[in-house]
Amino acid sequence: MRRGRDLFRWGLTCLLLAPVAVVAWFAAGGLDDAVGFLWLALALVIAGGVLNALAIVRGVKGAVSGELIAELDGMAMPGTSDRSDGAGGANAGETEPARPRIILVDGTVVGEPGSSPTAHPGPEARGRRRLIGLSAAAALLGLIALGAWSMAVEQPLAIAQGQLTLDEVYAAWSTASRLTFQLGLTIWIVLALAIVLGVAILALLPSVAGDRILTPRRMLALACIAGSVIVVAAWGPYFSVGVSLPDELPFPASGVQSPASLAFGLTGVALSAAAIVLTVPRWGARSR
Repeated sequence: MRRGRDLFRWGLTCLLLAPVAVVAWFAAGGLDDAVGFLWLALALVIAGGVLNALAIVRGVKGAVSGELIAELDGMAMPGTSDRSDGAGGANAGETEPARPRIILVDGTVVGEPGSSPTAHPGPEARGRRRLIGLSAAAALLGLIALGAWSMAVEQPLAIAQGQLTLDEVYAAWSTASRLTFQLGLTIWIVLALAIVLGVAILALLPSVAGDRILTPRRMLALACIAGSVIVVAAWGPYFSVGVSLPDELPFPASGVQSPASLAFGLTGVALSAAAIVLTVPRWGARSR
């Protein structure tokens, strides 16, 4: 049954990644081969359907063979064995009583051989969480800098198509439209910095509860989610500059996507995909 659950998790992962691939196609509108993301989305949908079908087949086979019932009533616990007492087999067929198991949020199984009821992640796990969280916070600061640069510098120059300098672009931009864009950009930067601060605070949590809930992998997934939120929130000022500036330049212009904007958008898509891959399927080996 565990194999069936793993198949279901990977099938669900593929289905969740399919719309992310569609968003990647939209974000990569400046690429000639962006249609490849649509083919990837179709392949992910097919793969997800196949994996989920295999999971159902596996589950049905397990239920028919009695594996499901054995897991539910605790008969498939480790330590079950047929033993004899050497005096004519009086204890033959006896089984050890089923022991209750508690699965903690960090995957620790309490009540099985080799586990301790008070087991908890040690300082090594906390150190890895802090390292991952603080490194991710620093990387997110770089992501914010890339987004601000792309929207305030690269994107206006791309819309001007090389015919104006940056100062000339801003001079041709009407005061009302420019101030609206700059206000939206400022709000986005403030909110993005608040998100980064939240990631850093969570990385530095000293409590045991923080160690159990925010394992190193979950800390990394949380940072990926934070990065994707930062990128998605930037679409407001990005849309503002793409709509208002082309209409106010002294020559025909359109919403051309700059290389920096393309890299910024695709980074957000990649972070969303990484968060799904880190959280939905099961990576660690499970105790049986």
